[in-house]
Amino acid sequence: MKPIYAIILAGDSEDRKIKQGSVVANKAFLSMNGRRMVDYVLDCYREIQELAGIGVIGPEAEFKDQADVTLIPQSDNLIANVKTAAATFPEGWLLLSSCDIPLITPEAIRDLLSRCQDADMYYPMVAKEDCQRVFPDMERTWVKLADGEFTGGNIILIKSSKVAVAADPAADFFAARKSPVQLASLIGIPILAKLLLHRLTISELERKMEKILGITCKAVQTPYPEIGTDVDKESDYDIISAQLKIAK
Repeated sequence: MKPIYAIILAGDSEDRKIKQGSVVANKAFLSMNGRRMVDYVLDCYREIQELAGIGVIGPEAEFKDQADVTLIPQSDNLIANVKTAAATFPEGWLLLSSCDIPLITPEAIRDLLSRCQDADMYYPMVAKEDCQRVFPDMERTWVKLADGEFTGGNIILIKSSKVAVAADPAADFFAARKSPVQLASLIGIPILAKLLLHRLTISELERKMEKILGITCKAVQTPYPEIGTDVDKESDYDIISAQLKIAK
């Protein structure tokens, strides 16, 4: 599974009030202990020698001094940005990463990659007990499946050549995610009913995503909750900032 390129999605343009009294236009550049949040993520990927390179989708002015980073032109559309990343690195794999997981570690990424086999796309899932073991005070959004309760990771590994196949269906799915009616029309009422009744299995979810996206998909369970620990609100900011201080 080589080459693999880490692609950090840092093109957010929505005003966000994560920390009280501070509104940021792009949370990638939110200050945490005197550093930009995205710099912690960059540090992680720089330590992983197995990666062939690092790309960043974001404003050029913020990364022009990063000589070891390939700057990928950004648009206001997430799927279009991923397509551009695939065009920039057409061979191998893209490790699509959010910019707001500053606790991510090389060990977590290496472990995730070791679990990815025999599919075109992989999506990490973290069990509730693993999250609460490491971050007992952090609020997460849980999905209750027949296999257990999970939160999603903030990383996707996809074969670059498969992005063009999956991009448009993924855009439809992304647009429908907050509308029960649109979601039902896309994934089907039986699957949605199973999900709501907590009877949907991971294998059923994988098969459904394969039908929607047109590529083989696997959910990968990881014991590293850092992969799913993002900064969406002030309580996240406070807990993660404190953890980063301890890690120094």
